[in-house]
Amino acid sequence: MVKANWTVLVFLAGDNDLEGAAIKDINEMEMVGSLEGKVNILAQVDRAADYDNSNDDWRSTRRYYITKGADTKKITSKLIADLGATNTGDPKVLMDFIRWGFNEYPAKHYMLVLWNHGSGFYVPPEMLLGENAPSSREITTRALPKLRRSMFRTAREHILSLPPKERGICYDDGSNDCLDNKELKNILQYASSLIDGKKIDVLGMDACLMTMIEVAYQVKDYVKFLVGSEETEPGDGWPYDRVIKALVDNPKITPKDLAVHIVAKYIESYDKFGEFDTDVTQSAMDLERLKDLVDSIDNLADALLKNLQDPELDGAISKAWRKSTRFFDNYYIDLHNFASFLKGGVNGKIQKACQYVIDSIEGRVKKATPIVAEGHLGPRMERVKGISIYFPPFRNPSVYYKELDFANTTKWGDFLEKYLT
Repeated sequence: MVKANWTVLVFLAGDNDLEGAAIKDINEMEMVGSLEGKVNILAQVDRAADYDNSNDDWRSTRRYYITKGADTKKITSKLIADLGATNTGDPKVLMDFIRWGFNEYPAKHYMLVLWNHGSGFYVPPEMLLGENAPSSREITTRALPKLRRSMFRTAREHILSLPPKERGICYDDGSNDCLDNKELKNILQYASSLIDGKKIDVLGMDACLMTMIEVAYQVKDYVKFLVGSEETEPGDGWPYDRVIKALVDNPKITPKDLAVHIVAKYIESYDKFGEFDTDVTQSAMDLERLKDLVDSIDNLADALLKNLQDPELDGAISKAWRKSTRFFDNYYIDLHNFASFLKGGVNGKIQKACQYVIDSIEGRVKKATPIVAEGHLGPRMERVKGISIYFPPFRNPSVYYKELDFANTTKWGDFLEKYLT
């Protein structure tokens, strides 16, 4: 079988309040469509029951080969399969989509786009231990809406079946990010095995809050470039017509150039004065260039740990955290912001460690920054640099954070545990 230049798989988990946006994005894809023999655009979409009644209001999961169409309200692409009811939270569903796409539409390059709500590494106060653990009523009124934001929901279903004490410590880490990122790594490892151990060229996160160092490090062994947002994304998400047009216009586009293009077109799509009153970010990371940045964060964490008894350091850390751009109820901070502000309030080894982080992000260490493209709009995002890190505002940070590869490799989790306990 002759290989195309690119095969793009878009996994639209639309069985939620984003159902209408999922339909709209498929229509955007159809404005350009696939390019026979060169570019294959594949979409698998699961729908909800309550948010959008267009296109005969079908409720099952469908798989499409995207073709060009002029109707901007109706899906006209080739329907490959109706899969019936599926749980997009089950990793096996995504793995089956990837296997089908790779086997039926082999290509020299692959992009996988995960489309859904996103939450990076999300740990809310509800996970605190002891008597503060959520009751059954809290699970229904407070936790469940948050849990619906998770990309994968198999863990959520397990958490909700646990006794309250067990559920209280792990419902959020398990259902939103800690276990989710472990599942994601397993899925990408499987995908890589289907193409003889090669890496997926581009992993697109058309979801909120996913360009974190923790997420990037978790998937680095199986992905070349990661594209996503530090901040929450507007409902319109990616401009799929502009993204696909770059592929159709130039099927030989490199993975790096495609990643850079996505960032530019995403920012361009929201740069319309008065149309969107929102803050947006998008960045692309070369995951093969993470080492220096990871080493610099480890070095900073080590320096902080060794000096936590210094009473002036606590104030400097707190001030730097407050001045940094923060995301998602203040659970994450822009890494470059934090290092820059902390550098101005300390001296000696910590100051040098902060500069090491800054230089690693800006590409002054071996001229190999992992950030190959970054864009932002809005007054709150003026200082962001494209990558965030976990730094919650409350005591008792998540014990499950240490299950992430990044936390096992660096001392950042140890620093958080000491500083926040």
